[in-house]
Amino acid sequence: MFPSLRLDVMERFTGAKQLFRNSRKGLGKGELPQAVKGLSFVQIYAIYEHTVREVTRLAIKEIANHAHPYSNLKFHLLAIFLDPQMKSLRDCGESDVWQRRFELLEQAASEKPVVSVEVMPHDGSHFKHTQVELMLKMLGVRKTLTYRKRHLYEIDEIVHNRNTISHGEEPAASVGRRYSRADIWKSFHMMERTCLRLIQIVSEHCSAPEQHRD
Repeated sequence: MFPSLRLDVMERFTGAKQLFRNSRKGLGKGELPQAVKGLSFVQIYAIYEHTVREVTRLAIKEIANHAHPYSNLKFHLLAIFLDPQMKSLRDCGESDVWQRRFELLEQAASEKPVVSVEVMPHDGSHFKHTQVELMLKMLGVRKTLTYRKRHLYEIDEIVHNRNTISHGEEPAASVGRRYSRADIWKSFHMMERTCLRLIQIVSEHCSAPEQHRD
């Protein structure tokens, strides 16, 4: 699963970088070259969000494939695998709240093997680095998302630029004008390394079932 995702992400970055490389030909001066630079942040972000979502989905599925009993899971993984019961408790009426509490704790103590769930841990930042760090924390991954701390804030800058363009707050050309083509290349390379590292560290963690149990 993870090797296929790695190949997919590499191909996406190769295509996006090739498009940016070819965009220099025949653009001349004016707004268009600036817009191309701005829209590159949208492309970079799209690959990054795809990577984070797929890593999370595959991680949950692979951990579930180890068939750990709920009662043996580390508490942070229970926060993921008990998501349906937690949502049920949150959404129920006053008359059902104690029954839902009972079902939540009963499942947590169960010897039944965990069942894969569809959930994306989030902190409301919409894929800034803090959300990815939260996802890693919930999975129990202790390795850092990036090799250098400054890259965390570069991720946030890319997210901000994408949102600024996608939400219509600024035209792509206005955002692109603030960066050189060399800056855009640095963003491509940094984010590709980050995405591939994310796949690697989560894959390694998921392949070691002893790290999932108390």
